[in-house]
Parts: sequence; C-alpha cells; structure tokens
Amino acid sequence: MKWVGTAGYDSPVTTIRDVAAAAGVSITTVSHVLSGQGRIPQHTRARVLQVASDLGYRANVHAQQLVTRRSRTLAVQIANSVDPSAGAVLVPNSEYFLEVLNGAAEAAAQRSYATILVPPDAGLDGLAAFGVDGVLLVDPRGDEPFFTGRWQRRPLVTIGRPISPAREVPAVVDNDLVGAAVRMVDHLWQQGYRRPALITTDTARSYTHDITAGYIQAVRQRGADPLVVEIGEPSTPEGAAEALTSLLDSAEPPDAVFTSSEILALGVLQEATSRGIDVPGRLGVCSAVDSCSLRLTSPQITGMSVHPRQVGHTAATKLMSLVENGIAQAQRTEVPVRLNPRGSTARS
Repeated sequence: MKWVGTAGYDSPVTTIRDVAAAAGVSITTVSHVLSGQGRIPQHTRARVLQVASDLGYRANVHAQQLVTRRSRTLAVQIANSVDPSAGAVLVPNSEYFLEVLNGAAEAAAQRSYATILVPPDAGLDGLAAFGVDGVLLVDPRGDEPFFTGRWQRRPLVTIGRPISPAREVPAVVDNDLVGAAVRMVDHLWQQGYRRPALITTDTARSYTHDITAGYIQAVRQRGADPLVVEIGEPSTPEGAAEALTSLLDSAEPPDAVFTSSEILALGVLQEATSRGIDVPGRLGVCSAVDSCSLRLTSPQITGMSVHPRQVGHTAATKLMSLVENGIAQAQRTEVPVRLNPRGSTARS
C-alpha cells in the first residue's frame, strides 16, 4: 500500500475499491459513474460521487479519456455582446457572468472535467480542434453557429433560451425573469412610486425580453403607461445616463427607474446624483440583477438576486449529463430569484 504525506503519517491513497465499499455498490458501478458509461440511476450516481469526494478519490483522467474517447472538456461561450473596441475581451464587465463561470467550473471540477472559455466569434472548426465534449452557451439570441446543422447533434445547454429566432435546445437553465420584474414593480408600488420607467439593452435576448414583458405587464395591470428605453449593447454607465436624460426631459418624467443590469443602475444613480436629484425621494433606482457593487453606493441600490453561481453549476451539470448519457433530467430548469430591497427605493 502506498502512503503519502510530508510527515509519513498521512492517509493511504484511496482506490476505486474503497469507493465501492463505502458506497455499497460494485466496482463496475463506480467505474461507470466515474467514466460516464452505462445508465446508472441518478441517486446511485450522486451517492458514488459524494463518497468519492468525501474519501478524496482522484480518478486517472487520462485513462478515462482513453476509455470513453472523450476529452472531458466543456466549452463555455458568453454570447452576450462585449465592447468591440475592447479587443479580446471574453466576458462582459459584470459580476453576473463571472459568477456563472465560477459555478460552471466548480461543477465541472467535481466530476474531473475541464472548462475552456471561448470568445463570441470563435468558429466551430476551432472548437472541433479542441475536441470539446459539449458547449455551454450563455445568453444566446438564436443566430449563433451552434444552432446550425454542423453542431445540432452535439451536446448543448443554454443559460437563457434563444428567442430570435426561437430554437429547440436539449436543456435550458434560466430564472423566472417575468415574475422577477413583476415583483420589482410590486415593490416600487408599495413604496409609493407610480410612474416607474425601464431602461434595458437589446430585448432580442431572453433575459431582457422577459424583464421587459414582466415590467409592461405589471405596470399596465395598475392602469399606468409603460416607459421603456432600449439602448444598445453592451451596458454602459454612459448609455444609462443618456437614457435617463431622455426620460427626465420628457413631458411626464418617471419617479423611479428599473434597469436590466447593475451597470445601468449604477449609471442612473451617478447621473441622478450629478443632477442633484434626491434618491430615493424624487427618484427610485433598482436593478433586475444584483451584485456587490450595488451595496457600495450611497444609497445602496435595490437589486434582484438571480443566483448566477447556482445557474452556472446547474447548467454545467446538465451538460455533463448530456455528454455522458445523451439525456438531460429536464428540458428547462428555473433557478429562483430573491428581491433585495435597499435604500435606493426606501421612499416610504
């Protein structure tokens, strides 16, 4: 038996037999779970993976690759637009996307997969050269190359559904953003705001599409007229400032502004402050996406927690199930949201 450790009194190396004994299953079952072969019940798979993690078992990834003929590599692409002048930027300037990536990487590492981040303009030939097993596509529109026939039969999971045009995807992970927007308008109404406006980026993506739909629905239910300003991608404080200026210069300016991202909310607050507008007294400010940056302002900005790390973890887990079994447990999975009211809307 091989022993490891700097002091000579560490634990022995855990073997596949140890995992099988502790999980109460056969060595073959453990082998199939770790290699992704066979059809193993989900509860058994989960138990084996948990035992392997508890015992500190480390599979021979190279051997798994030879047996399964898979690279055990997942590609992640953020389809959302980034500033074209920023060169090789892969991730929009948003905490949301960083947390999605962290969640996906964590889920992959737990099952001995690697993740690579590919730029929005990466071609299918380049991904084929890497031999990736599947792709996790974040915020698609529906016109990305992955929806063409060349990739259609390979594992694909999206965060947010493609709507422009609508596409069939084996598995989609999302939040109920229509309901989230309705809850935010409810909150504004409870605080005494009666003319909330929405500033959003391109509504061809499902998350902005759903936020806009929920906002319009909730405002109209209260007999008010929707005020929507759509700006170009990516979200910038400058774009938010211009949108707020157009709203404030209108015949009936809003008494609250709801934004589709934290960057836009920060831009609105900054512009309101520079104009000497009292927040939250004269103008309420809130965001459909929460982040740490919204708690560093004065006043702190109300946001909606959409749990991006959980979204990324769930999506990567579904992608690995597609890679290993050819099926996903559910075509659509919703991660819950939570409203975090703060000073920027505490009018009452």
